Amino acid sequence: MISEIDRGCNVELASAKTSDDRAKVEDRRHRETSLYVDQIEATKTRRLLRKANSLDVPYDYPSEDSPVWERSDQLHTWHPTTIGYSQLRKAIRQERRDRREWAITWAGVIIGIIGALTGMLAVWLAARS
Repeated sequence: MISEIDRGCNVELASAKTSDDRAKVEDRRHRETSLYVDQIEATKTRRLLRKANSLDVPYDYPSEDSPVWERSDQLHTWHPTTIGYSQLRKAIRQERRDRREWAITWAGVIIGIIGALTGMLAVWLAARS
């Protein structure tokens, strides 16, 4: 969609006769492009927070004095700064890693128990015959 806005504005810029007309086209391009960028950021933020909430990963809530949150210009929604995205993604990766390690540990224990029971069953069947 942003490329369509750019193409349309480039056509208008080429046909603009005065610098005032060019400034108006550039201003419109900036407003429309920043609206789509804000919508993309809002979607990315929703997805990231949904992942964090599903994994019970703690995160700072948006506030004016927070270094990891900023308010968008067009939609006035909150989204993480680059540092905020990085910290939240790192916390999500760590939580997934911790859960995976827990599952791998228990899988090893269960497989060991099954192996021991199989061995005991084989010995019992051999002794019985």
